[in-house]
Amino acid sequence: MQRAMVLLQMDNAELAGALAREAATNPCLRIELPFPAPKTGGGPPRWRPSPFSAAEGESERVAAPAAGLYGHVTTQIGLLFRTPRERTIALVFAEALEPSGWLGIEVEAIATRANCSPAEAAQVLARLQEMEPAGLFARSLSECLGLQIADQGALTEPMRRLLDHLPLLARGDMAALADQCAVSAEQLGAMVAKLRRLDPKPGVRFEASPDFRRPPDLLVERDKSDGWQVTLNRESLPKITVDPDAGQRGSHALAEARWLERTVERRNRMILEVAAFVIDVQRDFLEHGPARLQPLTNGEVAAAIGCHETTVSRIRTGLTVETPARVLPLSAFFARGGTARADGGGVPGPAIATLIAQLIATEPKDRPLTDTDITEALDARGIRISRRTVTNRRREAGFPGAADRMKERRRT
Repeated sequence: MQRAMVLLQMDNAELAGALAREAATNPCLRIELPFPAPKTGGGPPRWRPSPFSAAEGESERVAAPAAGLYGHVTTQIGLLFRTPRERTIALVFAEALEPSGWLGIEVEAIATRANCSPAEAAQVLARLQEMEPAGLFARSLSECLGLQIADQGALTEPMRRLLDHLPLLARGDMAALADQCAVSAEQLGAMVAKLRRLDPKPGVRFEASPDFRRPPDLLVERDKSDGWQVTLNRESLPKITVDPDAGQRGSHALAEARWLERTVERRNRMILEVAAFVIDVQRDFLEHGPARLQPLTNGEVAAAIGCHETTVSRIRTGLTVETPARVLPLSAFFARGGTARADGGGVPGPAIATLIAQLIATEPKDRPLTDTDITEALDARGIRISRRTVTNRRREAGFPGAADRMKERRRT
């Protein structure tokens, strides 16, 4: 029971490490650990806007970049490279960057486009690969993960060997992988967990939330009936199979492998049940933002799906959810309703903070709303709240008082 509870509260990366450790010593246990491999090709440059400003003869200065990955990269190029020639070569690399953050064409083709030697292009690439976030401008999955591990100061010789044998990891041959890396099963499990926490698509975060750099555990998408559907992220979830022929039938290894298979299946099913109920309750939150967050507690979820409250608590801790807008912790969908509505319902603190932020964002520039004004505005919406609570929530949202906001506007 204790082992099952430990597995239940693991995120997908921790689960991969735990199963790798078990599979390294259990011949009946096979696990598959797929990595998403962004496609690369030799097509035309993906980025079109010119990154240079020719105004007033300033041909060496990078212009104000566009938002997103390309804007980030061109800004960094302006800081990393000092000569026009290096910048020109670097910008050709930027044009070949895929949205995933990987290079889309070979270095030799880059050199041809930039009218430089392959050796010179390789030197520029080495500088580009020092850019944050680590993993940009990689040419392979191994290189992308290796850049991130090196950035963490964890590129040991066993980790190098693990990166050199990613096909073994994907196939789940953990015993062979432990031999190749010359490590114990325990060490291999820790290495696999660290690797699975890395981001194989570091460029994608510029289109989503920058706060979560590993693949999410759950995916939430619109279904065909315009509802919401939650699924496990198969790109980060280990897959278990049991090979009964690898050990004697009835052996301890076979029984252990089958127990792990059943336990992980129950874990996945329970996570989906919790997440599906939570997403159904928080549909307005998904569609309209934090101001529409509904009160929801562990106990309410547990009562609805028929499990213990501590089970829900374990599941919500550490798991992340990718929504169409951004990646969020599953815990963001839970909140207590501390403020009463006129209809008897509750309003969670995060929703109050968002409403206050919206009111301040639309307030008259020459007459900022006082906390009393905000209290009255919320009351008009049926939200009963004290002025003191408004003051606390305003501060939590990062806004100064009305007088200070007015002073700031006068200075600017």
